[in-house]
Amino acid sequence: MTKRIYFATDIHGSEVCWRKFLNAARFYQADTLILGGDVSGKAVVPVVARPGDGFLIRQFHGERVLSADETAQVETRIRDMGFYPYRTTDEELEEIWDDPEAVHAVFLKVMRETLTRWLDLAEQRLAGTGIPLYAMTGNDDPPELQSLLRDSPVLTETEEGLVDLGEGITMLSFGYSNPTPWHTPRELPDDEILRRVEKKAAAVERPERAVFNLHVPPARTAIDRAPALDGSLKPVVKGGAVVMESVGSEAVRRVLEEYQPMLGLHGHIHESRGAVRLGSTLAVNPGSEYGDGVLCGALLEIDGKRGVRHYQLPSG
Repeated sequence: MTKRIYFATDIHGSEVCWRKFLNAARFYQADTLILGGDVSGKAVVPVVARPGDGFLIRQFHGERVLSADETAQVETRIRDMGFYPYRTTDEELEEIWDDPEAVHAVFLKVMRETLTRWLDLAEQRLAGTGIPLYAMTGNDDPPELQSLLRDSPVLTETEEGLVDLGEGITMLSFGYSNPTPWHTPRELPDDEILRRVEKKAAAVERPERAVFNLHVPPARTAIDRAPALDGSLKPVVKGGAVVMESVGSEAVRRVLEEYQPMLGLHGHIHESRGAVRLGSTLAVNPGSEYGDGVLCGALLEIDGKRGVRHYQLPSG
């Protein structure tokens, strides 16, 4: 029997992308949802109270004070872009904004609140459908969010585990990345990625019937290309064009080439939407355009005996 999977990744806190992801199973008639990591957003936007019912959101409206209704509309737009609006006061900002630990505490607080609300919405949307939801954190997600996923009754948290997808198909998941210039919360040297993923891969009885859900894509492929950066983290430009380079994981490539699962699910590199073959393994990266409110995904039909029967990379 063929399974129809919808896979997305790197939604980075975008509220509208999360809603689209939950609706994707019904829209694409998929029987399984998989979220591949990097769930959380990257910035907090202060929404500063003003006398009366007004608020100031400098990053979006300069010094213009917004009414309560206008503020609510802008906060929705902020959430859809993957940021976290945070209602505060001048006094609180002055007290905490130059204190990295205090800012981090606020960041974690709004991340937790948002993810909790997202999980509640998932429970409402998926109730009674029989559609399983699998999710893990990625390299950009703080470790503190993992327990929220693990404790949720609406999904199965998959990090460093083996999951039975049915039809004799096993899924192995790993959310860390190799080192990046941004020193994100969950990075490991490639040799450690290799050690940890190989340990799990060795426990898979039929690798040719497996899905390897590895957040970072395999190195030296069409799905791991990102802009080369200079010492100030600005893209390198030559001849008027941005220079691209391979930034994926050699460890992931080695694991895919050695174990030859039917399917590799990847993300991490937003610019490298596509699919490649490594031997008999189809490796896909649906890319990410979360900042524009666009959900990029992969719709896959897989069979435990015959492998990947069909795939497409829809977005919308």
